[in-house]
Amino acid sequence: MSNKFNKLIIIFILLQSFLDIYAGSNLNYNIHIIIRGLFFISALIYIIKNKTNPKLVLLLTTIMFIYFSSYLIFYKYSIIDTISYTFKLFYLPITTIFFYSYKEKIDNKYITISFILYITLFLICYIFNLGNDVYQEGVNKQGFKGLFNSINEFSAIIIILLPIILNNLSKKKKYIECSITTILVSIVSMLTGTKVMLGGVIITFLYFLYNPFINYFRKNNIYIKILIIIFINLSTILGCFIITNTTAYKNAIVQADFFKVKNIFSLNSINKVVFNDRFSFVGDNHKNYLESNDIEKILGLKYNINRKDVEIDLFDVFYKYGIVGLIIISSIVLYYGYKSKLKNAYLLSYILFLLISETSGHILIYPAVSIYLGVIIYLNKQEEKNKECQNN
Repeated sequence: MSNKFNKLIIIFILLQSFLDIYAGSNLNYNIHIIIRGLFFISALIYIIKNKTNPKLVLLLTTIMFIYFSSYLIFYKYSIIDTISYTFKLFYLPITTIFFYSYKEKIDNKYITISFILYITLFLICYIFNLGNDVYQEGVNKQGFKGLFNSINEFSAIIIILLPIILNNLSKKKKYIECSITTILVSIVSMLTGTKVMLGGVIITFLYFLYNPFINYFRKNNIYIKILIIIFINLSTILGCFIITNTTAYKNAIVQADFFKVKNIFSLNSINKVVFNDRFSFVGDNHKNYLESNDIEKILGLKYNINRKDVEIDLFDVFYKYGIVGLIIISSIVLYYGYKSKLKNAYLLSYILFLLISETSGHILIYPAVSIYLGVIIYLNKQEEKNKECQNN
């Protein structure tokens, strides 16, 4: 039974990119939601059956029932909306606990294959002009998202997984595959036109280049060190030239012109250019929050089509799910991140996970992306186990 369940999890991981494309196709029946919902239920049953942190799981399931009941009774949501809202809030906590406690081995090659599928499907969409641009016609900004449902979610998944993929390939000394991955991700980052993708790629590449450069620098004489410093300076100049010719940078310039930004280093300008004016929506949301009743303050504001999300997860979780929702999500993310003792590439992926959630959002309460917190924790745990086996 455990072997069959393990195979189903692997299939589920490999299906992620196809589920995201299906979500973007706006077809009927919502198969992507059904499949992710089945995984959620399976994960919940697994952690209950295996008595994984029973007190925490009991607390979460109790709060889940409270949210579910409140949505039906006080918020007057339909059963479909009630399931959807509850599902989104508890997807990260349940899947994170599941992957933390899951004992069967899932080879990291399946994560690599899933990553490759995302990249390949995106490039196929671009080559054959399938799907849509990121921005609507008339907006003087460029970017391509293909058939994927959300470019923010797609970018987040690629950046969160990138350090793990490069780490796996470099450890196996697959330097050709590592180089190809680097090139393909760089191309994709140019095509999407998002700051998250570009920034994440730069941070990841710098992380993997730092140690080899430092080690090589220390081992050589003064003349070689001077040459290395000259090379780094020239590379920095070239890098700046390349960055200023990327779609993401050009989009930022368009945005700065639109908002008539004069001082890029002012807080208002950073909000307009870097955060796409997201903080402007905090005021409206907070006004609604202050005017809401006690239940909405505790469990979140009732859905209003005219209220725009901030798209910074800290705020969106708070306004959508109230103080209780914010405590649940924050506690799980920080507690399991700390308890897992993440190291090296896995720690970088975790940090990127947090950074993206607080810059472009679409992470903590979006099942397509939130599942990867559990994946990071699981892979880190597996690597530590492998090291212990080798030492013994």
